[in-house]
Amino acid sequence: MVAAHETVVNHYTDDDIALKEVGSDEPLLDPGRTDAWPGTPALLPSRLRRGKTSTGSPIVYTASAIVLVSLLVLASRVHTGVRSDWLPRWPFKLSRSWSPEEKALREYRWTAPPVDPTLVQKLDELSPAQNRVRNWLLEQRLETMGGIGVGLSATAPLDPRPPLASHAHPFEFAGEYEGPGVYINGSREKYGDLLYEWRFGRPVGVCEVGEWQLPYARMHADMLNGARAPRLLEYVCLAGHMCGGYADRMLGMTTALLFSIISGRAFLAHWGQPAPLDLIFDSPFIDWSRPYNVSSETSFAAGHALVTDRTTIHTLNQGSAGLDYMLPGLVDSLMANGSSRWAQLDANRGTVLRSFTYPSVRPHLDRLGLTPTNAYSCLINYAFRPKRAALAFIAQYTSYFALPENFVVGIQIRTGDKSMESAGWDRHTVAQYQYYFTCAEQLAMTYARPTQRVVYYLITDSNDLEQDAKRVLGNRVVVTGLEQAHAEIKANSSNVDDSIRRATDGFMRTIAESWIFAGTDYQILTANSGFGKIPTWQRGRDNTTVLNPRANCSLPSTLQTFVDMAQGWSFG
Repeated sequence: MVAAHETVVNHYTDDDIALKEVGSDEPLLDPGRTDAWPGTPALLPSRLRRGKTSTGSPIVYTASAIVLVSLLVLASRVHTGVRSDWLPRWPFKLSRSWSPEEKALREYRWTAPPVDPTLVQKLDELSPAQNRVRNWLLEQRLETMGGIGVGLSATAPLDPRPPLASHAHPFEFAGEYEGPGVYINGSREKYGDLLYEWRFGRPVGVCEVGEWQLPYARMHADMLNGARAPRLLEYVCLAGHMCGGYADRMLGMTTALLFSIISGRAFLAHWGQPAPLDLIFDSPFIDWSRPYNVSSETSFAAGHALVTDRTTIHTLNQGSAGLDYMLPGLVDSLMANGSSRWAQLDANRGTVLRSFTYPSVRPHLDRLGLTPTNAYSCLINYAFRPKRAALAFIAQYTSYFALPENFVVGIQIRTGDKSMESAGWDRHTVAQYQYYFTCAEQLAMTYARPTQRVVYYLITDSNDLEQDAKRVLGNRVVVTGLEQAHAEIKANSSNVDDSIRRATDGFMRTIAESWIFAGTDYQILTANSGFGKIPTWQRGRDNTTVLNPRANCSLPSTLQTFVDMAQGWSFG
């Protein structure tokens, strides 16, 4: 565990904050401290806020100007409200020798296809002002929402700091030609979200980095580079194990990440199949990667051994009763000083939201500032970010969805894996699933503003259904046009490297569709599927989701809470 300071001090340095025990009852910052780093650079004296009149002497004006310049300089060193020099350097050896297999995989790059014509048609309808706002979002999100390559994707000495360009603005309102511009029509709530993103440099729902994120990042780096005795919790999907698809794996990994943070352990993640995780995701703060194709009984990081004693915890396909009985005790065991320093967890069920019902775990969640609404958004964005090519493709869609003039309903229809295995099994039509689209229409009639365009974003495992939706629904529907894929469906290739590349291509498409889905306003999901739940929770907006599209979707009772959604398929 991370050692706490023995000497009581009234002033914490950055190192003091970083060395506080992550699972400790003591606050990371002294409640009475007044010199703590500000959460954002947007808190200016009222006389300096745009649109405010001010009076005062030349001395006051001069002092105010100095404050403004200082804040703008600080803003250039801030991303999501964090001082860049607080972040630890990751362990990485430029001299590390790569195996021939690793060298081949390190050359992999996903090439994003052009956006689908259904989106192009929508973009052609935008006004000049809407185009300007969308272009601002495209540029902003590509710089603020990315991560850094780890493992096979690492290219240089790693420094876990997001881009340091100044994306925060210290004013209450935006001008006509900056950021989101001025409100014209559509949803005032969505315009407020854009104004928030312009002011603070991050979308609504992405946690501000502060209380636990930075201390954990430093502890994580220290454990992996040998500066501190390692205590590890590793999520594993071993070769030959049926770990499930993207959603099941994300549920298991996010649960493992949460338990790592609570117990003061460094989080690692290893996929033995179908492709290494570090080819699929970047990370903004922690290096969770593992060497490719490791078969030894020793954990590794940055080319050197860490721990040899290992405890494996099996939870694959556990039912709700078994999980609720076992996991509270597991958290206690992981925190115990005498427990194994290297724990491996295989999991394809989620218990992040269910943990709020565990009396022994709930206090830890409260101390971290996590709630059922923000937990998945905070955790996923802390550890996993799409690769830059995927992020650029995602932003093409989400920058359009985010416009206040749009009301976007995400529709996820799962028809079954056979639709992806063979075209002969894929004979699905809109008529078969008309109740999904009827529900979407009811949501739009109930919640959309009169001045908003109604858009349906459809994701499905059926190519036939997608094509039929484009024919039947016309310009109301938007799709990605990406080929569907599933992690447990093996690529048809005898070459191992080629199979990995194809599997990675499939995951990139899956991630793109999922992250885009997180940009919708309301969601209609297939109940016996976990895929739609991940982006819905990642979005961080409760009571906007329908799990029973056959019901009357104009009734508020049809909308599900996040906690309710965690009781069903693959839990949560």
